[in-house]
Amino acid sequence: MKTNSVISSVVAVCAAAACLFAFVPAASAASTQETVTSTKSFPAYTQVRKDFTAEATSTEVDSDASWGDVESLNVPQTQSQAEKDAEAQKKAQEEAAKKAAEQTQSQSQAASRSDSRSTLSYSDSGSAASAGAAASIDRAYSLIGSSMDCTALVTKALAARGINFHGWPEEYVNVPGGYVVTDGTLEPGDILIYKYTNGTNGGVHYDHVALYVGGGKAIHGGWTGGVVALAGTLPNKLTTVVRIP
Repeated sequence: MKTNSVISSVVAVCAAAACLFAFVPAASAASTQETVTSTKSFPAYTQVRKDFTAEATSTEVDSDASWGDVESLNVPQTQSQAEKDAEAQKKAQEEAAKKAAEQTQSQSQAASRSDSRSTLSYSDSGSAASAGAAASIDRAYSLIGSSMDCTALVTKALAARGINFHGWPEEYVNVPGGYVVTDGTLEPGDILIYKYTNGTNGGVHYDHVALYVGGGKAIHGGWTGGVVALAGTLPNKLTTVVRIP
């Protein structure tokens, strides 16, 4: 009985082995028939890689090489407030000097145009002019060519002899220390007052005032062109003569 059981077991193992060997080839064959192979075509791509080692630039320098200093750098320079103030002051002084030079030149040119300028002064005016009159005459001559009206001229001439007065032309009849001449004579230093000149004095006011300097001439402010000039006495327009001793 025991022997039969062993034989039965051996037979079963042999049968199982036989079935296994029969199944594996069949499975392999089936697997081979069901496999799908897929391929994909990619375009050719070529990339050139740089040789960074070969293209590197050397930064080696000599140990004693000069790299420059602060003075050699091109750095924009800024001014301090003190430097700006000094520069502005210098510019203002230069402009003032330029204007002064231009003014001096203008006055010189105006004076040179006065061909009829007299040389009368206290020393050669004779007994007909007092020291005060001569001082007024000298001052008036120095203003020939200057731009000013008739009243400003006479006021400056009076100031040269110590008299402080300014007003409209007809008001110069009231100059301190003066008196109206009634005999029709003229002396150097006399103040000539005109009325109703109809603007012939070159000014905007119809009345006019001038300073007599002798020789039938008077110095007029605000004359043609608005400047001080030496001209005649305009006897037809002269109305009042004021004399200061």
